[in-house]
Amino acid sequence: MNAMAYPAAYPAAPGQSVNQIIKRPLTDAERQLPGRFYKTIQNGLRGLSLVCLILFVFNTYLITSIITDPVTYDTVSIMLSVFMLVFGAVAIGMSVNAIVVRKRIGQAMRDGTAVEVFGPAYRTSGMGKAQSWTVGPVSMLPTRELMGLLQEGMPTSVLCLTRMKAAIAVNNYGLRTGARIMFPPNLEAMAVPVGMAAMPTSNGIHGVPSPFYGAPAPAIRDPQGAYEDELPPPPTD
Repeated sequence: MNAMAYPAAYPAAPGQSVNQIIKRPLTDAERQLPGRFYKTIQNGLRGLSLVCLILFVFNTYLITSIITDPVTYDTVSIMLSVFMLVFGAVAIGMSVNAIVVRKRIGQAMRDGTAVEVFGPAYRTSGMGKAQSWTVGPVSMLPTRELMGLLQEGMPTSVLCLTRMKAAIAVNNYGLRTGARIMFPPNLEAMAVPVGMAAMPTSNGIHGVPSPFYGAPAPAIRDPQGAYEDELPPPPTD
């Protein structure tokens, strides 16, 4: 896990409640986290490919010199073939998943923003005996990474990429493989945008940059310059 201190450019909103949801730009350190998820999938695919290659070599070249009994040879050969088929099917599924993850990572990086949820963490009961962690409107499936990061009732921050449906950081720590999250469809609409530059309004007046989204405040004009255009022209001879 990597500790990431969030910069002071994203301050908490004045008078914030217990649960707070903000939408802010990703930092440079946070942009590197989704790439590690993709590398993890790639390493898994390489491992499956290596296992299938070893099984193929063993079944084709080595098993004939090790096993001489025809019945045992056929049994072992069939088992190895079944294993290769299963691993091959899993590899195909992981390949499709890698393509989907890569596309979602690209979309998230182009968007460049994330939703961060602040609130106390609670354990909630899921399907069967499975339990999940809930912070505000976001629920996370428990993983080994989250065991040391979450405590019942303690204030927690969760950085979410809604396009990937994953949490990439918890309490300022970057997750190595991320955490699968569940959230309401209007999570981004619930968030208070923070840290974005002001955009020109429809009437062409540029606003002063504000820490929050919304209609920008009009720029303040110089009081002395406000009346320069209203002065009468100088007398002519």
